[in-house]
Order: sequence, then C-alpha cells, then structure tokens
Amino acid sequence: MTETDAALVADGPDEMGRDLAGSADVAEATLAEVKRLRPRLDELFGRGSGAVLVGTGMSLAVAQAAAPFWLVARRRAGEQPSLLIRESASAALGSTDGRVWRAGDLVVAISKSGTSPETVAAARGAAEAGCSVVAVTADPAAPLASLAELVVPTPIGEENGAGTRSAVAALAALFAIPEGGTADPAARAVVVARLRAAVESWAVVVPAGPRLASAARTWIVGFGTGVGLAQAAGILWHEKVRRPAVTLSVSEFRHGPIEAVCPGDAVIVVDADGPLPARAAYLELLRSELEKLGAFVVWVSASSPPGVTSIRLNEGATAAAPGEPSPAAALEALVRLEQLARATAHAARTYRDGFAVLRTIVKPATGL
Repeated sequence: MTETDAALVADGPDEMGRDLAGSADVAEATLAEVKRLRPRLDELFGRGSGAVLVGTGMSLAVAQAAAPFWLVARRRAGEQPSLLIRESASAALGSTDGRVWRAGDLVVAISKSGTSPETVAAARGAAEAGCSVVAVTADPAAPLASLAELVVPTPIGEENGAGTRSAVAALAALFAIPEGGTADPAARAVVVARLRAAVESWAVVVPAGPRLASAARTWIVGFGTGVGLAQAAGILWHEKVRRPAVTLSVSEFRHGPIEAVCPGDAVIVVDADGPLPARAAYLELLRSELEKLGAFVVWVSASSPPGVTSIRLNEGATAAAPGEPSPAAALEALVRLEQLARATAHAARTYRDGFAVLRTIVKPATGL
C-alpha cells in the first residue's frame, strides 16, 4: 500500500472504516432490543410451526447465514422447526419460487431502510395471507414497519461507507430472535468483545489487500453459515472493490467452477462453524486442489491449514459444539470479510465513499 493507504486505521479516515468501527456498538444495541422484545417474540413463535426469512441483497445474505443457527436454536427449545428462506422479489412477483404464504407462519422481513419495494411487497402479501410479520429494520417508521405486528429495530445510526454496520446488526438480530439465541447478557458480552477485538486488530487483514486487488478473479466460498457470509462479502466486492466476485458453497465450487480457477485468481474460504473432523478433511481436499491451481488463498476460520493466508477467528473458550453454527464466530467472520473488502478496495484504487452502485445504477422497483 502507498503512504495514503498506510494512513488507514481501524476507524477511518474513510467512511467504511468509521462504519466498521461501530460494529460492536450496533450489535450490542440490537441484541438489547431483541432482549427487550423477548416476551412478544415468544408469543409470536407460539402461534405457528413455520418460519420464513425474507429479504433481498445483503438482507438475503444475512438470512442465509443465520438459517443454520435458527434451526439449531429452535430444536434446542424443544421444537421441530420449519424454516424457509425466500428472496423478496420471488415472493412478491407471483410466487415465482413455487411457494405460497401459509396462514399462521412467522415471517421475518429484513430491510435496513424498510423501504425496499420487493421486501415491502412480500411482507404485504404475507400479512394479507394471515402470517405474523416481524420487521427487522433500522427505521421503525418505514413502510415495512407499518405492515408488521412487531418491529425489531437495528439502531445503526447513519451509515455512509457501505452496508457494513447494517449487515452486522441484521445478522445479530436474526441470531437473537429465536429463543436460546444471543440476546442473553453472557452471550451478548461474548459477541461484543469479539467484534471489538476484530475492529481493533484491523492490521492483520491489511496485507491481504494488495494480493486480492491484483487477482484476475475472486471466488468466495463457504460451508453452512459461511455460504451466507460469502454472499454478503460478494455484494461488498461488487459495491466497494467494484470487481466481480463469484460466491458459492464449497461443494458447488468444487463440482465445476473450480476448473476455471487460474494462477492469477484469489479464493476466499469462509468456515465459521464449530469444528468437525469430516468437514476439516473436506476442506483439506479443497486446499490441496487450490494449491495445484496456484491461486492465492485466504482462509477465514478459527483453524486454518498451512500454506494459505490465514485470517484467524478468535475461537478460544467460546467454540461452538462440533459442527454447529456459532453466532459469535459468524459475526466476527462477517466483520473480517468486510475488512478484507475495505483493504482490497483501497489497494485496488477503487474505493470511494458512499454507495457507488446501489444508489446510482439500481433503481427502486416502485411498481410493486
């Protein structure tokens, strides 16, 4: 990096750095809101057997990341949960995903602004079908909130650099909404401490920036929780790095796309769930294949194999049960991926404050 880039610190001077620096605070505030709303959430969960998470863009990515833990938490609460993830437009445009709203289901609609036309339309359809709608949004006065029986606020304040704090807050909310989630004080303290530590140790991510910036193509892959986290990172790659990134599950990647990987490419592997020998063996197989292809590999995990650039997650005493999702690790991994996008954008000279794509090219689908 140049002298200008060397001036970058954990909390700025760019807007993305300042937004990232607030990750722990917004997670803590969001988890406190969910704790406050616990009795009302329990009432809504008690009405029906099914739940649906609805969103688009970054909101859909965090829903995908939260889904595995959601199911684990509900099973621990003694339920046999049913959970669907629906993309807002598919749900709003004639059920193009082949599914329909079922009366009595709990529908959690996620939108930072609360104004996404696709998500608002989907929530409206769910409410008209007799579903209980919960809105997860930063604006309790937004149109989405008016359709909901309950609003879970994500108090992120002003966000200018990218969808970073909002993604962390939404993911924290989705981890906490199921009973047994992260809203209790002990779990909240763990999450906040890990996010603060990740923000303060921004420097460990910086060296990967130039290598990722020089990559011909970037592939971001994950398992379980890591699939949604990879999707979130891919969106930031398009928005801030302003270069394409392909996001896939590890298995999808290995069965076809990996054949297109060239020595000038970069591959980011996200593994944020509890350790499992079988998964470790599968990931080692991936590592050996990537080594033969000569790609630059970044591993975001609590335990990285040799021969790759490691962004180590602070597992410590908070390790999840074998093979199970870990909310604290997932939120830390999300911040690390956001930091990687920031470091890469600056190294590639593509960084600029504000939203370069979503507010200048993508137009609201107001016809919905």
